[in-house]
Amino acid sequence: MVVADVDAAGGEASWRRVLERLRFAKPAVPAAVQVRAKDRPSGSLEKLAREAAEILGRSFPLTLNGPAGMARELGFAGVHWPESQIPHAVPPEAAQLMRSASVHNLAALRAAERVAHYVVFGPVFAPGSKAGLGVGVEALREFCREARVPVLAIGGVTRDTVAVCLQAGAAGVAVVSAVLRAGDPVRALEEVGGPAPRPGML
Repeated sequence: MVVADVDAAGGEASWRRVLERLRFAKPAVPAAVQVRAKDRPSGSLEKLAREAAEILGRSFPLTLNGPAGMARELGFAGVHWPESQIPHAVPPEAAQLMRSASVHNLAALRAAERVAHYVVFGPVFAPGSKAGLGVGVEALREFCREARVPVLAIGGVTRDTVAVCLQAGAAGVAVVSAVLRAGDPVRALEEVGGPAPRPGML
């Protein structure tokens, strides 16, 4: 999962350039893009989400970090809730969407398990997109043991730490700066997700 955060990309212009590059990426494992634009008014978020859909087309399934109704109206595949916004029940507008939530502790995990298909846990390592420390691989391992839904690891994840996260029980990873701030976002995504098979490799 690439968390396409507008601020982490360095602003809207840089964010658009990254998305325009990513549509040509061909990672070997399934990948999706989450559109995130924190603290934007609804109109601005909708504009950015619409742009992301237009740029990426059918290259990746899209998840919106925002209102489920907006995600459905724009044809997104999924909706993502920050921990503070996890609903008590699945909203009707989210019923047909792939649902996920950010969680940082077991209480939030239990709340998310009632409504989400998977959760995003972290930061496992020190984030590259903001200040802070990671909770570590052992915390991820314990969290995955407790979880009744798949867990994606987030926070400082790079190509060198993906395997460690998977060995700890994560079903996958979510990346932010490793792709958004890379000189070559396409190569960065393919390295995190594994290179696309070349002719003659199979």
